[in-house]
Amino acid sequence: MELKIVSIRDDFIELEVLNEDPSILDSLAEILEKIEGVEYSGIIIEHPLTNKTILRIRTNKEKICARDALVSAVELLSSIANELVEKVKQF
Repeated sequence: MELKIVSIRDDFIELEVLNEDPSILDSLAEILEKIEGVEYSGIIIEHPLTNKTILRIRTNKEKICARDALVSAVELLSSIANELVEKVKQF
């Protein structure tokens, strides 16, 4: 995975991710939407042939900064994935 920070402020982050399945970022955006203070999160698939996906996050900086929201969402997604792995191993 190649990750490029396009823009970062207290209330906004834009990331470009190359050569990664967009569904991972879509799941991350969905988790972000559930975090209090996140006003918008979403992905843009630039073009299927470029393998570039853009993730944008906008927050109310009075409630949570964009970086903290992203870190929380990544940690939760990682926890969900780890739980899934453990359940699959039990089969």
